Amino acid sequence: SQTLVVLVPTDKSQKEDWGWDAKQLGSALWLADPLNVDGQDGWIKYFSELLSNDANGGDENKDDDKLAWFALNFKGRSIASGLGEAPRVLELMGQQLQPMELLDETDEAELLEDVPAARQILECQKKFYSVLTDSSDEKEMQPIFTSRPAEEVNEVLEGGGRIDGWGKCLEPGARPAGMVIASSDVFIASDTLAYSTCVEFPPNAGIDGATLLAVQRWERETTGDVDWKLELHQTIPWSVGSRAGGTLRCDCRGCVALARGQDRRTFGGLIG
Repeated sequence: SQTLVVLVPTDKSQKEDWGWDAKQLGSALWLADPLNVDGQDGWIKYFSELLSNDANGGDENKDDDKLAWFALNFKGRSIASGLGEAPRVLELMGQQLQPMELLDETDEAELLEDVPAARQILECQKKFYSVLTDSSDEKEMQPIFTSRPAEEVNEVLEGGGRIDGWGKCLEPGARPAGMVIASSDVFIASDTLAYSTCVEFPPNAGIDGATLLAVQRWERETTGDVDWKLELHQTIPWSVGSRAGGTLRCDCRGCVALARGQDRRTFGGLIG
């Protein structure tokens, strides 16, 4: 999608100070360094003025330690912003930052050879998709996930949403049989937390069709433990010139779909 993330720390720290290194960042094609951070008319001054102009109840320092963010589209126009809470990146990508060119299902994974944890995550990702596309047995999905429900799924249920258990999600006609993935990548956030991404190609997508962007959040109990467990799987339609109409979130219990279409089947509402 040619989308970049630019981090502007107000304490003049750098990504190395946050415990990030090249091995953790994976391909890091999405991460850019800011220019003119603390100079005249620099980024820190811009954000400071932005926050001081916000409704602070007269206290100019009230929001100094909060996260502030905004997003620009490819024409340089503001499309979203927020204060205090991190952006919902996947939804933002699907709604506003679609790929600029057709996606290729033959694109290989981005992987640094000397990062064992990244290799472990990609193997876990492959196993997850193997069960998702080829199995009708929910018992095969259970050991892939952690037993702890994901907050993102709870949010939907607390708002009145419905969850389809894995038994239903994996039924013939409901599971995305024949789907392939490409462009896998891994970001190691810490010794016990990691993310993987990929692009999903349903069998009915066509040459310019309904590809999806997917992200998985993984965790493990201790450093060095090879048994990574999946906490959250989320997808959103992501193709050239088409805004997403919904998103899918899954955890150990099953999946919830947020979609504008009338088809309420867990996978059908997003892929079909």
